[in-house]
Amino acid sequence: MRSGAVELLGHTLQGGTIAAAVHLAPGTVRNYLSAAMTKLGVANGHEEARRAWEKGWS
Repeated sequence: MRSGAVELLGHTLQGGTIAAAVHLAPGTVRNYLSAAMTKLGVANGHEEARRAWEKGWS
């Protein structure tokens, strides 16, 4: 996970806002976030951001 993605996860942004910031479709962002949560074994975006920070990905 790139540090820019972790930074975005740390904010309470809606998928459309994240998509606009990284120039991707909202559905693509939703799929990327869902895949990242599955790989990290977490239930939500807040837990995902915390786990990424703990692993030093920020």
